[in-house]
Amino acid sequence: MVVRISTGKSIQGVVRYNDTKRKQSVAQLIGSRGFAKGVENLTANQLVRRFELLTSLNRRTHTNAIHVSLNFAPGERLSDEKLNAISHSYLDKIGFGNQPCLIYQHQDAGHPHVHLVTVNIDREGKRIETHNLGKNQSEQARKEIEREYGLVPAEKQQRIGPGLQELGKLIYGKETSKSSINTVLNQVWANYVFTSLGEYNAILSGFGVAAYRGEKDSQRYKRRGLVYHVLDEKGSRKGVPVKASCFYLQPTLKKLEGRFLRDQVKKKEVLGAVKSKVLEILQKSKSMDQFLADLKKNGVQLVLNHTQEGKIFGTTYVDHFNRIGIKGSDLGKEFGAHGLSERFGLMAASARAPRTLLPSNEGEKGRLVLFENPVSVETGGTDLSLRFSDSPYQGPSPGKRKKKRKKKDNPSE
Repeated sequence: MVVRISTGKSIQGVVRYNDTKRKQSVAQLIGSRGFAKGVENLTANQLVRRFELLTSLNRRTHTNAIHVSLNFAPGERLSDEKLNAISHSYLDKIGFGNQPCLIYQHQDAGHPHVHLVTVNIDREGKRIETHNLGKNQSEQARKEIEREYGLVPAEKQQRIGPGLQELGKLIYGKETSKSSINTVLNQVWANYVFTSLGEYNAILSGFGVAAYRGEKDSQRYKRRGLVYHVLDEKGSRKGVPVKASCFYLQPTLKKLEGRFLRDQVKKKEVLGAVKSKVLEILQKSKSMDQFLADLKKNGVQLVLNHTQEGKIFGTTYVDHFNRIGIKGSDLGKEFGAHGLSERFGLMAASARAPRTLLPSNEGEKGRLVLFENPVSVETGGTDLSLRFSDSPYQGPSPGKRKKKRKKKDNPSE
């Protein structure tokens, strides 16, 4: 059993996330604690009010929402009764046995899992300590429950998370942008490793999503803002951008940069395995098309950045088996833009330009689809920017800014 714990400042956001899943018929409310009978018939607002009765008792604690997912091995078949028993036992063992809780079973991944929603403010208004909760109480509880219920231990489970076929690719116009993007972000953050904005965006692009900082001279960029878009079939960003702070996860640039540092260790652990896989495929490939097709067969998506002249200036490999995005040059020179260009007789470029090519997930093997605006992979320094140019909103343009009214001259002066 793999346990993931997240905390936040909005219990409303957590409840609405799970309620949206129910409306999409990919989740069910299978249990609760501290709620009256008929809880499954309550609205999201009514569910939230129950938790707010407690959070209102302690106004000093802003981070009060607790969201836990219990993930089981794909082969395990667990009834609703057993999932409820496991959930209640887990909450008891980590010190949340007296807290109101909602238990949702989700069916949006290739393995059985439940989401537990609660708060860390008790009925007396005291805050339940969550420091090192995952490392201490949760780890002990997990091991005890695994033994008690005969579950596959977390150490023996492979990395859990959806692949492209399981999660699917968002298509602009067919999904509700915010809720769809939210699903992708939660899955990517929970299951993938990335150490730069370029790697992060390469992973997101496979699911039809892009993170965008804005043009370098825009107010959004200067203020270190970040928004998310759904991509259309050509890879262009479409729809109204959604601010990172509007999601429960709050995947802001500041939070991303902290994640980049933490994932460096995980990246080193799987770097060798990814390199060996890609190298074996590269050595057998006689053309770029064959290389792309064989990578795809082995669960690897290669993101190629091109100039307007068709020259390659950057590569990023997304291994959906090892759940990681890696810049080509981190694997070795032969995997980067220059190395691939020399090997397959392509054009290499040292300068970037506003166009990129990404391998299609559909259609002919190895076919490239033009993305009119690039996910630029920064190659030096600490610049984590993206280079796009067609956002529906870039901030107020100079011609649309309100002009300050000039004070009328006082005739008496």
